[in-house]
Amino acid sequence: MSHTQSGMIKTNILRLKEPKTFPGCLSKDEVFQMIDACKNLRDKFLICLLHETGMRIGEALGLRHEDIRSRGVNEINVVHRDNNENRARAKTGDRVIHVSKELMRMYSTYLVNEYPKADSDYVFVNCWKEPLGEPMSKSNVDNLFTRLANKTGVKAHPHLLRHTHATELIRANWDMAHVQKRLGHSDIQTTVNTYVHLTDDDLAQRRSRNSASALPASKTALSTLRSKCRRSLL
Repeated sequence: MSHTQSGMIKTNILRLKEPKTFPGCLSKDEVFQMIDACKNLRDKFLICLLHETGMRIGEALGLRHEDIRSRGVNEINVVHRDNNENRARAKTGDRVIHVSKELMRMYSTYLVNEYPKADSDYVFVNCWKEPLGEPMSKSNVDNLFTRLANKTGVKAHPHLLRHTHATELIRANWDMAHVQKRLGHSDIQTTVNTYVHLTDDDLAQRRSRNSASALPASKTALSTLRSKCRRSLL
């Protein structure tokens, strides 16, 4: 009887499935090169946003101005919508992502200097070609990344910036549950299976770090990047 009962017991222990192939990530220098190669503030802001937040490209292209809260809190609300003109949408449910003041300054500078005088509530829009104010499409972004690759030799795609962000968080000693929440994974198993491929050296460095230095990426891994972003606005 006891054997039967024990066999019926279900546990919630997180089991490591056969890991996926690690998707890879970019170095800081490669991210810097991509930002430098951008010709305008809109594209620089998009690259910095994807790298700092780990947002999916569909989530970024679906952003509305009302989703960005820059007064005091510095938050971006990722909202699932099915009615976006460019068919962009959040893959999972809504979530809030805390960001840096520097990223919010980039957003403000982009609005002041480049955002067209058009009746649009989308953040990323056509700024120079008609129809002005129309939300950017995925093909626009693909063309941007192709141009950047030709210029820099850095062969990247939007989702690689998401993987880069997640890897930086894990190397900064973030708990997997917090990484899952920030990325918007519906299941923590997805987070674990995707990022279990950190090397032994990465794990050793993570364990040896002082807990005081294991701050969010907005305080550690991205500090140099933000300085670069600030200089790009001058």
